[in-house]
Amino acid sequence: MTSPFQSAPDLPGRDATDPASLLAQADWHLYIDSRRAGELGQAALDALRDRPTAALRGDAHFHIGLALLRAGQVTPALEQNELARGSFAAHDDARGLLMCEQFDALNLHVRGQLQDALALHVRILARSAGVSRRPTDLYICHNSRAITRKLLGQHDYMLLDFYEALHAAKACESPGPQINALTNLGGSHTDLWNLGEAQKLSEQALDMAEAAGAWTAFSVAVFNLAQCYDGLGLAAPCAALLERIRRNEHRMAPGVLANHTSLMAIAHLCAGDVEGARTWLDRGVTAMFSDHDGKTDFARAQATWLMATGRPQEARAVIQARIAETADAELKDPPYARMRLLQVATDVCERLHDHAAALRTLREAQALFETLVGRSPRAGFIATQVAHETAVARDDRDRAREAQERAEVDRRRLAALNLALEERMRESQHLNDALQQKIAEAEALQVQLRDQAVRDPLTGLYNRRFLAEASVARIELARRQATAIAIVLIDIDHFKQINDSHGHGRGDEVLQQFAALLRERMRRSDVICRFGGEEFVLLVDNCEQPALVGILDTTMRQFRAVRFGVGDDMLQDCTFSAGVAVLDKDGRDFESLARVADARMYQAKAAGRARICAG
Repeated sequence: MTSPFQSAPDLPGRDATDPASLLAQADWHLYIDSRRAGELGQAALDALRDRPTAALRGDAHFHIGLALLRAGQVTPALEQNELARGSFAAHDDARGLLMCEQFDALNLHVRGQLQDALALHVRILARSAGVSRRPTDLYICHNSRAITRKLLGQHDYMLLDFYEALHAAKACESPGPQINALTNLGGSHTDLWNLGEAQKLSEQALDMAEAAGAWTAFSVAVFNLAQCYDGLGLAAPCAALLERIRRNEHRMAPGVLANHTSLMAIAHLCAGDVEGARTWLDRGVTAMFSDHDGKTDFARAQATWLMATGRPQEARAVIQARIAETADAELKDPPYARMRLLQVATDVCERLHDHAAALRTLREAQALFETLVGRSPRAGFIATQVAHETAVARDDRDRAREAQERAEVDRRRLAALNLALEERMRESQHLNDALQQKIAEAEALQVQLRDQAVRDPLTGLYNRRFLAEASVARIELARRQATAIAIVLIDIDHFKQINDSHGHGRGDEVLQQFAALLRERMRRSDVICRFGGEEFVLLVDNCEQPALVGILDTTMRQFRAVRFGVGDDMLQDCTFSAGVAVLDKDGRDFESLARVADARMYQAKAAGRARICAG
């Protein structure tokens, strides 16, 4: 099995044939230039070609695999990780085996299995007590766990894990992990509208990335700062940032700026460069935006530029077109992107003297602003807490140094005290390791028990208990934010006949396949539950009723097309009946909505089954 990397032949100042030296360089480059790290890992593997049982082969395969994963090449990365695992197992390398498990958690994250990834992170933490780990290992562990928590919306734990990653990164020889940690923290504080902290962290990341030649991280820090300066209205720093981009554009990855035309246009507008913004808007007309906020940012940049050039009517048309486009979409814009668009819409309406429309858009923008601002103080508190704890630790260290200097007067006494202190520290470390292991085991058990308590064992969907907890909170949130939420009751048609004619095993297969279809069609933010038997319940927020019915119709067609078994025992053309109820229109709480949805589901049954009744 081969990797796509070629050996790196030119290694000035290092022994190009020494595997340990090559792997040290690969470690150094991992977060500076991941392709270079992969080439160095391959060079180390080539140097070990005549030593198939060498312990370093595991590290070489691991570096190649991690470089491939960072480049998005998942399949060859997994192959390299399995080779690394085999080598580490052959040498009883506990540290290496833990890193292979860490790689597994990263892979689960890439595949979108976030809860499974987090559970594996917790298990790795429980098993790592007493295992000697390098600073880079610790950085990878904390950083990947933080990113998983970020996607799960666990903002407090995310920030704490990112700060743990930054602490580990400072102990690494390479500046790469620290640059990456600062970039991730800056982006996270930006998302939480804690722009002052985001600016400070992103500026540190930008300076370090430029000095180290880490141009991928430099690009990320640039775009983080562009959002910060725009949000804070800092024209002069934004102009300086644009000059810095122009100075280094030839060093950045090809096409990276072309993929961020919206942010570049917004940065020019923030800096007061209207003509520069127009250049980037012209490029963006042909750009393909894969995400909602990219399209919305582009619409905001267009409208702002049109306002700056005295064309408010055209600006209004651009904004209305984007709002109409998102109104028909199943998924809505993130709060930040939509809030900024609505702020521009308010300015446009004021310019056109349409004060009623200006008031409407201002209220909607203010509601989104309050959502973002509600997150900001908590993020700021955590950053302050970490800074305080760091300062306390620094003071403790300084006091310890002063005490050591005073103790130099009596060397014999110092030696005796050191021996006693070392013994006490060993005992303390032993107790601390045992405590940490118990805590990690308890956390892992809690995660496992919680999952078992709220999951249906057959389909893996949430169960009735989880629905009872989630429905109240989801409905209250929808009412508070004035957003739509719908309840769907689904019953598989003729399920008893399926069990009687084809056996309960085939019935279980039908339930599992239907559950898989629901997971595929619905969003990760939707709640999908098996209510019992052949009944399922969906909680769907922020989705208009026609779009929801369309999703259910598509699911029906896919379900009918599934074939179970072969020959005379083949089962196909399975259908379901569903009833839909919408908050406020059909009821004020879960019980009333469930009654309406249940009644409509039975209407669908009475009308011949295989249909959705939405009132």
